[in-house]
Amino acid sequence: MSDSMADLRRHPRSKVAWPVIVEAGGRRFERHTVNLSPIGAKVRLEEELPVGSNARLRFRPPQGQPLDVDAIVWRSDSDGPAFFFVSVDDAAISRG
Repeated sequence: MSDSMADLRRHPRSKVAWPVIVEAGGRRFERHTVNLSPIGAKVRLEEELPVGSNARLRFRPPQGQPLDVDAIVWRSDSDGPAFFFVSVDDAAISRG
């Protein structure tokens, strides 16, 4: 994606390397985020996940409470999948 296309995003992405556990297709991966936005995240993951498949992301930010999010694989790039958030764990909201 070119820089000019990235500037057209509705939600800016922050380059953060938060620990995240990805649960998808009966598998579990402990990795780090590449970037994060209010509606999605990209995760550094060598394994390819099918676009459209369901996943559970368990974020563990350096400060603050853990956050569990249901997501789908939106895109598969060379540096890892991009996830689109579908729902946030209600318990995380009540802790906030």
